[in-house]
Amino acid sequence: MKLHGSIHGQFLRGGITARALRSPAILALASLATLLVQPGCGGGLGRQDPAPAALHGWVHGGQQAVSGATIQLYAAGASGYGSSATALLTTTVTSGVFGDFNITHDYTCPTPTTQVYIVATGGNPGLSAGTNNTALALMAALGPCGSLSSSTFVWIDEVTTVASVYALAPFMGTGGGANLGATGTNTQGLTNAFATVNNLVNTTSGTTPGPNLPTGATAPTSELNTLADILAPCVNSNGSTGECSALFTDATPSGGTAPTNTIDAALDIATNPVNNVSALYNLITGAAPFQPTLPSAPNDWTVAITYTGSALSTPWGLAVDASGNVWVANHGSSVVSEFSSVGIGLSGSGFSGGGLDLPYYIAIDLNGDAWLTNSGADSLSEFSKTGTAISTSSGFTGDLIAPYGIAIDGSDNVWVGNQSEVLNKFSNAGVALSVAFDPETLYYPAIDAGGNAWVAGTPGDLVKFNNSDSFINRYPGGGLDSPVNVAIDHSGDLWLANSAGSRVSEFSSTGGAKSPSGGYSNGGLGGSSGLGIDGIGNVWVTNNSTNTLSELSNSGALLSGSTGYLVTGLDNPISLAIDGSGNVWVTDANDNALTEVVGAAAPVVTPLAAAVKNGTIASRP
Repeated sequence: MKLHGSIHGQFLRGGITARALRSPAILALASLATLLVQPGCGGGLGRQDPAPAALHGWVHGGQQAVSGATIQLYAAGASGYGSSATALLTTTVTSGVFGDFNITHDYTCPTPTTQVYIVATGGNPGLSAGTNNTALALMAALGPCGSLSSSTFVWIDEVTTVASVYALAPFMGTGGGANLGATGTNTQGLTNAFATVNNLVNTTSGTTPGPNLPTGATAPTSELNTLADILAPCVNSNGSTGECSALFTDATPSGGTAPTNTIDAALDIATNPVNNVSALYNLITGAAPFQPTLPSAPNDWTVAITYTGSALSTPWGLAVDASGNVWVANHGSSVVSEFSSVGIGLSGSGFSGGGLDLPYYIAIDLNGDAWLTNSGADSLSEFSKTGTAISTSSGFTGDLIAPYGIAIDGSDNVWVGNQSEVLNKFSNAGVALSVAFDPETLYYPAIDAGGNAWVAGTPGDLVKFNNSDSFINRYPGGGLDSPVNVAIDHSGDLWLANSAGSRVSEFSSTGGAKSPSGGYSNGGLGGSSGLGIDGIGNVWVTNNSTNTLSELSNSGALLSGSTGYLVTGLDNPISLAIDGSGNVWVTDANDNALTEVVGAAAPVVTPLAAAVKNGTIASRP
């Protein structure tokens, strides 16, 4: 009992702050104390469990211990996005007077790989006896259930909550953390999302960044702390004196339902990042518990991680494979970079050979091989999923002239747009099958469910070719102005990014313009080049003249505000790709960096060729 009283007694007297308690040495001592002493354990050294504890930790609101909080361990649901999670604890667990909790073997893992997370609800955040803040809800993502052990220590606070919510937002529903899941066909995306949490936060200490953040990467530490500080006044209140009502009012999305707990408030902020930004920032009290923080309100509440290294050099096109790994074509160094789903470099100094020469764009085929267009050699290069060059030292050739965009159809054929009025089609063996001409620069192709190729034609047309690479028609209008990229949504409509005119255009599956004559404009659009459509049909665009990222609804409404998302660090964003976790990956040509906007979109099927083959274009897996 002396060990237990010494640690927490000093905390209560101010001798050890909650921040100091997060040091490795103190955490180790606290872990031992929690194991040896249970609330209400009686005298002596305390009850000795016949089996070691499965996990243990503390619940804190800001720098205050939360006593009497109900602790629940959840297994992520498998019946759909935002589906009911499975509560695993068979007995009631509550936090002690110092916020401590201890979970023995009161649960069974559904499988060792089942993703689990922990939630604390209610409790007294250091106020008068008998207080119970029913609006308090905090969480921490833990990962595979089989990884839990008696050495697992969890610190649950506002920082772990914000980081967990942002990474897992595409899989969450409202309900204070009780609804989080994916379909059985997207366990990979869910697993990768849980892993991303460890780049953002250390769930052992409740601090940011996380322990798995790769060397050279930059996490949004100040922004995460700021978001945590926005939640803290509500968490540390009795739930009814105004702090929570102010948070819930400002977090409520336009036309939406107000949240009733702090997890749902964090989810609303994450999924509506331009909503009431200044009002939310102004909720922070003068004694903000988490530091450092942003010095002023940001443009929006998007959260991004920036990765460097792995030979990134004027990174241009990128693509995501079936495992969630990100492949990047480096126009500056003529190598290919590969990053894991959590930003770990997998390609060393870059994959080279195979005729690579100033590559622009990249696509992943049904076998997981990467194909790249070489502007310096008028050729294609192919690499295996392990990074071995498959194409010869001169690449695959055949009437290519300044090749640029690339797409792969459901039969694994490779289509290439050229900056010279040519569209080429190759077999998966690299054999030239056909070539078609049109009197426009044919930048970037997209393949529809019928195998037809639609190409952005500059100066101002959408051009269609059938699956035999024969010209069908040219479609003008819709605000087209030097389009360079095209993508197809789940209904078959075509969306084009215009490099001029600050606008995005939309056409029906039959070629009729759906956007107005001026296109969909404003919202930070300008010099648009990268384009992607997420799993619920929202359209994402990179803007290299404004260094922003724009998001539009499937009806063309701008969701990213009047300026677009000012994602931290973006400098000449070129291309984007969305992964199976709902992260938006962006190449930054000027800074030789790769940016991950965490959990901002709806997950998609990867690679894109698989979505084309299976008829799941721009749909969630």
